[in-house]
Amino acid sequence: SAHLSSQEFYFMNITPDIVREVIDNKDIFVEFQPIFSLNTKKIVGLEALARGDYHGETVSPYFLFNYAEKTDSVLKVDRLCREKAMCAFKKEKSAPTLYVNFETSVLNNVIPGNGEILRTASENNIPPENIVLELNESNVKDTYDLLMFVDYYRSKGFLIALDNVGSGLEVQNRIMLINPDIIKIDRAIVSNIESNTYNQEVFKSIINTAKNIGALTVAEGVETVDEVITCMLMGVDYFQGFYFSKPEQFNYLFSNEARLKLEDAALKLNLSMKKNPTVVNVKIETYKRIIYDLVNSLTDIAPEKYNLALNKYISEHNEIECAFLIDQKGFQITDTVMSPDTEILAGYQPAIYGVNHDIKNYFYAIKEQIEDPFISGWYISSATGKSCKTISSHFYNKNGEMIIVCVDLKKR
Repeated sequence: SAHLSSQEFYFMNITPDIVREVIDNKDIFVEFQPIFSLNTKKIVGLEALARGDYHGETVSPYFLFNYAEKTDSVLKVDRLCREKAMCAFKKEKSAPTLYVNFETSVLNNVIPGNGEILRTASENNIPPENIVLELNESNVKDTYDLLMFVDYYRSKGFLIALDNVGSGLEVQNRIMLINPDIIKIDRAIVSNIESNTYNQEVFKSIINTAKNIGALTVAEGVETVDEVITCMLMGVDYFQGFYFSKPEQFNYLFSNEARLKLEDAALKLNLSMKKNPTVVNVKIETYKRIIYDLVNSLTDIAPEKYNLALNKYISEHNEIECAFLIDQKGFQITDTVMSPDTEILAGYQPAIYGVNHDIKNYFYAIKEQIEDPFISGWYISSATGKSCKTISSHFYNKNGEMIIVCVDLKKR
């Protein structure tokens, strides 16, 4: 083992002996920080954050991994933290997905894809599709080892996230190399993004790349409602940060404070969209024809026949993934009628009758007469997990009420 001086651990009086005792005794506990969807106002995942416990005092993971690195025990500590995370998560009922960090530097010393993570998940009865492995590939000496690791665990059903994605020439290469399912955008980019034009351009670039490869995006470290709104307007999918919730050690409950902040952010997003719409305006005649033909077929029929009419129209247009109708308050008034051959990925489901869409751009663009028809860019559908493009327009029913028609197109 490498020699460790007490001076290196002087901060908070954490000595090498203390850290060694914590690791040897496996005195590790786990805090969870939620990842939120503003669109659905729900928790979509929990990131596990391991800490040491020394007689009731918390030992930062910085000290654990600093010690581990200098004593050549990173693999041991990484596995211990992950075991504790999965054991704690199996008791959780508040989120479907566990985000767990993997210390990629250990790939320099072990056989990639040795199945250790799969065994730990199995021991805790957590399906692989409910686990996201967060990677930071900068510490890997051999790219081949990293790709072998990613390919092995992806083949077993695990999701792969690329963590701490920021600016720099290497960013695109990292994303294209790993082809992650989820891209977590670094706090350094998110911080004060509402007033930092450079960060906005970097953020947009990452979002566009994510959409092109079909990856979801998470804005990390959000601390203000302005950061949330700006990131949302630029197309991010999920949020994580102190603005919504700090990490919690005990069984996490969706706190009233987090609910209020989600509602507040949604309200302010609505106002921002009215004042400064960012809806996409792609004037393509084919898209216009698709939505206008459907609108014409719905205008004079009774509400109870809407689902039947949507089914008939979709059966005649194989480029359509699904269609649904929304009333003038944003509530869905039909089923989400799906194309019969549509594949729905694990963890996704179409919206049902009664769901509110009032903060979606395809609703506001029509309701506030910003664009008609509205045509979105390509994005990850919350109904299927696949890339889609939404088109919307409107008609008035026999009572003079506005009905908004929405169609999702498949990406071929």
